[in-house]
Amino acid sequence: MKYTINLFGYNVDCKMSIGSEGLSIEIPEENQNALRQYLIRVLPKYGRTATNDSSLETLIELAIDAENTLDGHMVEPKLKLPYEFQPEIKEKLIKAAALQDISATQLLIRIIEKKYQEVME
Repeated sequence: MKYTINLFGYNVDCKMSIGSEGLSIEIPEENQNALRQYLIRVLPKYGRTATNDSSLETLIELAIDAENTLDGHMVEPKLKLPYEFQPEIKEKLIKAAALQDISATQLLIRIIEKKYQEVME
């Protein structure tokens, strides 16, 4: 079954399966790449060094360590966009973000990251 989980302040679409061996979670490659880029962007805010050469496993270990030292969970940095949208576009962006329970800025960042991955592959 498809489900969205929140890992380190980032919503990730995944597939959950329950079998004889227990619960398993599969995250598609493109979502793993998006999570990786998110962690590279966010971890320095929590005093962890992350580079483009860091593996996803290393980044997750750093994120777990960061969250263990916090009283809560990591959050995606809020950005103020340096430009304005047409009102219709802004409304669509806000509605789409609300449906996914994220901010419009977070949605825009994800759209850009996804498009970037498509172009770079």
